[in-house]
Amino acid sequence: MGVYYDSMQLTVYYQDQSIGGSPLSNPFYQEPKKTAVFAGTLGGAALTVTGQRWQQFMADKARGEVVFRLEVASTIRFKISTWDSKRHKMHANCPVGVGPDGLILPSYKDRRCPVYFS
Repeated sequence: MGVYYDSMQLTVYYQDQSIGGSPLSNPFYQEPKKTAVFAGTLGGAALTVTGQRWQQFMADKARGEVVFRLEVASTIRFKISTWDSKRHKMHANCPVGVGPDGLILPSYKDRRCPVYFS
């Protein structure tokens, strides 16, 4: 079964507040039994945090771990042989812990993320 992805959107949350987002990819088709890998950097003026959240962020950073939630959203269609499904809105939510060096902590790497459809 192949999957058609419309453009993908990445949103970053800190304590359930959206603090930034960015387009992740252009539309593409994923062949059956293949894996797609994405890499990129999110930063700059698009990130926004309120005063109270900033204090909590700094406290988490001082403890050595800041946990974000990344949401990847896209509209997808499935392709089986010559049949294409209707479009479905897909969401994947991934907790990501970042250490004081700005890198993802080992305990958060290679995890499966919950996926749901709306």
